[in-house]
Amino acid sequence: MKKILSLMAVFIISLLTFSLVSAYVPHQDLEIVSVKVNDEQIYNGQSTQKLAVEEGQKLSIRVGLQNLANAKISDLEVDAKISGYKESANYASLEDATTLFDINAGVVKYVNLEVSLPNDLKNDEDYSLRVRVTDQKSAPLTVDIPLQFEAKRHGIEIADVIFAPSASVKAGRSLLTTVLLENFGEKTEKDIKVTVAIPELSVSASEFIDSLASNNIEYEDVPEMFLPIPATAVAGDYQVKVTIDFNNLKDTVIKTYTVKVLANEQFQTANKLVLAVGPETQPVTVGKTATYGVALTNAGSTSKAYMLNAVAGDWATVSMSESLVVLEAGKNKVVYVEVTPNTDATAGEHILSLSVKSGSDVLETVALKATVISDQNSSGQTFNLRNGLEIALIILVVLLVIIGLIIGFSRLKKDNNEDEKTYY
Repeated sequence: MKKILSLMAVFIISLLTFSLVSAYVPHQDLEIVSVKVNDEQIYNGQSTQKLAVEEGQKLSIRVGLQNLANAKISDLEVDAKISGYKESANYASLEDATTLFDINAGVVKYVNLEVSLPNDLKNDEDYSLRVRVTDQKSAPLTVDIPLQFEAKRHGIEIADVIFAPSASVKAGRSLLTTVLLENFGEKTEKDIKVTVAIPELSVSASEFIDSLASNNIEYEDVPEMFLPIPATAVAGDYQVKVTIDFNNLKDTVIKTYTVKVLANEQFQTANKLVLAVGPETQPVTVGKTATYGVALTNAGSTSKAYMLNAVAGDWATVSMSESLVVLEAGKNKVVYVEVTPNTDATAGEHILSLSVKSGSDVLETVALKATVISDQNSSGQTFNLRNGLEIALIILVVLLVIIGLIIGFSRLKKDNNEDEKTYY
């Protein structure tokens, strides 16, 4: 009895083993009919050619698959990787894979992959490009393409970029940039141009390296470059573009990095306008003129041009003493808006709009009110109050500027105290 049980166990194990083996035999209805690398056919379904490659080269791979069955083949995946490179853990781009896909019966389907070679390939090592096709049931179909390494004559890599004091900088300050280069080519490179730029802020800096020896074991650091961040820069993330021009400026390498610009309280008043109007509401008799005084103060840190525009409806005509005012930082000026109701203007309250722009930006919009009086005898005085308005407005502006200076000096003192603790 024990002998029979033993024979049955051996028979069952054999069946299971056969099932496992048969489940993973190569797919009989699927073929790799071609492999092209950089538009050159390297494998034609029968034979494979050796592929010459250079350090740092990007390989664009196109794989052709043919379904020989009478039914659709589902859940296929194609991957490609550089085999034989012992430091592959440091290069994520050494392999690529497709997502799962299907092939209908009797058709050829092409898929595209891309891998990049590292910059430190060695002549005494054997490398290959391995292309595999897999599904969930069959053993993978594999094509190994041997690679013939050829050293690149001209090749520079941006090994690293260091920002100081960090990758965050306040507006109005400078970003210190250090670039590390590696020459992995055969030739010593001369007159290498290194440019660091933030295109959105229109700032850049460049340095030249006289000579960089080939096959450098250590990195070469470029002289430090300063990028002045404008005081008016809006807080946010910006792209830093690092460009290397070499080989008589015929070859270019570009990498981008991200830095964060922080708002600087010291310069937040760079575009500040202080506007005072007096009085904003006036009575005016038909046939007479009401005068509104508008005091503009440039409380920012740079000279600014302001454009004024006053608009009323069909109830009055409007004129201004000036429509364009240019003010240096800290300066002020009074502009007069004169409103004359038309003879047919209805009695009561009317509104005219005053806007102040700097460039294309509308900085302030003020609604001025006029109460039209139709009875000519209700008031024998005119409302040309320039002298009184100017005195009142100047006093108001002075008070506003003094308050602004107090706040500004307190912020500046606080910012300077913080700077004393910062080392670059």
